[in-house]
Amino acid sequence: MVVSHKDPNVNRQYAGIAKYYFTESSKLLLIRSGSAELINVHSGTVRHWSQMAKAAYLKSKNLLVILQKREDAEKDLEVWSEDRLLKRYENVDQFFIKNDQLFFTRLKEGHTTLHDGQQTDKLILTTDQKIVDLTWTDNGETAWVEEQKDGRRDMVYIDQNGQVFRIKDDIKQDFRSASIMPIPNSLCFFVTLSLKSEASKGSSDPDIWNTVNRKLEKKFHNGSESLSLIWNPVRRVSKIITEEPSTTAVSIGHENYFITFDPSLNQDYVKYYPEIDFYRYDSRNLSREFIGAGGSKVIYGKTGRYFLSDFNGLWILFDVETLAVKKLGIESSNEGFFSSDGQSIMFTSKEGLMRYRINDGQTERIRLLEGYVPTILNAAQKRQSSGDASQNIYDPEQRLLLKMYDHSEDRTAVISYFNHQIKILVKPTRQRIESIVQKDGDLISYVAEDYSVPPYLNVISGKKLKTVFKSNGDDRLLPSIHSERISYTNAEGVRLTGILYFPVGYKAAAKYPMIVSIYQRQSKYGNEYLRDGFFERTEGLNIRSYLERSYFVFLPDIVYGKSGTGFSALDCVNRGLDALTGFSAIDFGRIGLIGHSHGGYEVNFIATHSKRFAAYASGAGNSDLVRSYFSFNYNFLKPFYWQFEDGQYEMPQSFEDNKALYIRNSPVYNVSGINAPILLWAGMLDKNIAWDQVMEFYVGLKRNKKEGVALFYPDEGHGFLKRKNRLDIAGKISDWFDHYLKDADIEEWMDQK
Repeated sequence: MVVSHKDPNVNRQYAGIAKYYFTESSKLLLIRSGSAELINVHSGTVRHWSQMAKAAYLKSKNLLVILQKREDAEKDLEVWSEDRLLKRYENVDQFFIKNDQLFFTRLKEGHTTLHDGQQTDKLILTTDQKIVDLTWTDNGETAWVEEQKDGRRDMVYIDQNGQVFRIKDDIKQDFRSASIMPIPNSLCFFVTLSLKSEASKGSSDPDIWNTVNRKLEKKFHNGSESLSLIWNPVRRVSKIITEEPSTTAVSIGHENYFITFDPSLNQDYVKYYPEIDFYRYDSRNLSREFIGAGGSKVIYGKTGRYFLSDFNGLWILFDVETLAVKKLGIESSNEGFFSSDGQSIMFTSKEGLMRYRINDGQTERIRLLEGYVPTILNAAQKRQSSGDASQNIYDPEQRLLLKMYDHSEDRTAVISYFNHQIKILVKPTRQRIESIVQKDGDLISYVAEDYSVPPYLNVISGKKLKTVFKSNGDDRLLPSIHSERISYTNAEGVRLTGILYFPVGYKAAAKYPMIVSIYQRQSKYGNEYLRDGFFERTEGLNIRSYLERSYFVFLPDIVYGKSGTGFSALDCVNRGLDALTGFSAIDFGRIGLIGHSHGGYEVNFIATHSKRFAAYASGAGNSDLVRSYFSFNYNFLKPFYWQFEDGQYEMPQSFEDNKALYIRNSPVYNVSGINAPILLWAGMLDKNIAWDQVMEFYVGLKRNKKEGVALFYPDEGHGFLKRKNRLDIAGKISDWFDHYLKDADIEEWMDQK
């Protein structure tokens, strides 16, 4: 949809669009599969290209690039301005746009030629291999070309004189892909090769699982490893940085030093990410020295001297030149960004911003809005392909644009900060603020919405704010949709919030059933526009649909404590319900509880310990924590005990240290306590929560003669993807609650023996 910013009521809709671009004169380029068109949105005139193989827009030069099919099956490359054809290159196979420059290839007599489309068909390279991709350096003087022949890859370096160098001429190693970074102040490159996998063993060979194996994931990646090296293409010299294939190397921009580590060395799977031992590799003498221990995160700046890593929840600063290590005392949950001048590091925090000065080690606390946590919107993040390393940079000479969020009150604001001056650009609001567009720290536009306010687009021009588009203008029920935030605390005194949605057409004197949907903290979703259809926070439950059918819907926050995951969830839900006792329109004898995945586990547990619900619905939920703890998870490709000790379950102790805690928090051990009918469902392709956990709970229901139905979908995984199955489970959940909470007739599927 294209909307006029002068008159939002003027709009045009286009279907089947793969990509779109606005030109300098605000013409609209629409690219579909096999065709493209350039539209003057003011006059409506159209230029159309059919039988098109590929199209793109070269923004810096305001050019349209069209690869046009011919009747003889050949293709021509056309370069257009907004109003006329500028160039045509005949017999072109494909084109690339790299660093705002156009390149294309031709095929002839078994060879591929690479041409510069900016310099009138200048020939760059001739090869007998297929050109897969290319990278053109920022200064436009050198290029990397990726080739492939007979399934084998090669990387070609073309210097500024046009001389060609191939990696495989110097490195006799097959690889699947490669990443390349220039090394400062040298003619060398830091190269990481993803090696080709060894052939898998035949099906008759035993699969050996040794308890000392620290790389169980590799069983499912066909043994894929990487190799990092320094390559000087001109001198035909390569230096291997990682002799062992399991070792990872990271370049942080230093001309001599690199970071190396074995990511699996300390892997015991108690934590999702193990601790890392970092080493400094010196490319001059090929020596290696231990720097210190850190975590999986590696963040660096522009100088190449320092990097950050997380350890035991705190940031540590490493100096690769002096090997100094300093604990900063700043939580690693806060984002960190090096200044572009290398003088400081800016961290976000619950108190605002913290600026750490590298030279003297002092930390300056910058107060912003009380209670709000900032996210920096105009910092730059560039991630490497190996080592989970990221170059995080902010410009200290430019104002920071910050999105502020108050977790306790669910309020959002947008501000700018520069030289201790704060400017509020979007005042604190309960509305959800997303899709923020900025340029050089200036706020350009954003999209806002609320549970009863469809998304709308605001544009800032100068000091003026203008709403240029409102979606879902035909939603007539919006005035009838209402919600309230409900405050309560759990047994450990943690402040929590629940979102209570009222039935459409609510009357205080009437009585309504209520659906309680659970997961963990959900109050942050209370400002999402309530769409109909497949918009659902819990699988199979569209809140809008239930409100229109005269249900209350309640989303209570859940957090975990020392009693374990299940009992903590039970406590939070009970206290959330207690906070609703003043709402006389809720029929507390007709309440249903629903959850999916982790929420499904919580429903299973609460069902075995509560008498407050008339019906339950649980999807893809665990039933036996002991079995799950000692299982191998084929979604994460790890033993699953990390999820309990360091992950979502937040169990305060390991199974070995407190076996009774795991048993007490396992629903299946108390299945005899269920006193209301429960609907279970699972996808039999689920690799996250084993589908037979649901079968186990069903068998427990059957053995104890409890009322319930289980649905097993053979072609679905953890979350349903197929439309027919999503419709089916949503319909069956609706049937279930309508029957048990509103006395609707029982459906045939519910009564099958």
